[in-house]
Amino acid sequence: MEDKKPIFIQIKDFYERLIDIGALKEGEMMPSIREVALLNNANPNTVQRAFSLMVDDGYLISIPKKGFFVQKIKEDRLSILRKYLKELIDKGYSYNDIKKELEGMKDDHIKSSD
Repeated sequence: MEDKKPIFIQIKDFYERLIDIGALKEGEMMPSIREVALLNNANPNTVQRAFSLMVDDGYLISIPKKGFFVQKIKEDRLSILRKYLKELIDKGYSYNDIKKELEGMKDDHIKSSD
């Protein structure tokens, strides 16, 4: 995980990305707070904070005494795309860099479907 952001933000971003790409599905139970804390060498309160923010963002629901579960994302696909494009721009990628990569992916897709 990235070192520049606080660990609770890193955890939040990591699991939100897994949900965004469909690696974690609606209704699926999240790993326990304890398990995530151990995997990330973090305090359980830090993980609780990350998961609570994910509840606030609409990614998770909390069911007392059961755990956290993936909630259907309210964002549409275009919003998700914009979010990741903004991240790329924030990391220094130019419009032309992104466009060139997308065109290469399009070309690869066309070649593989021939």
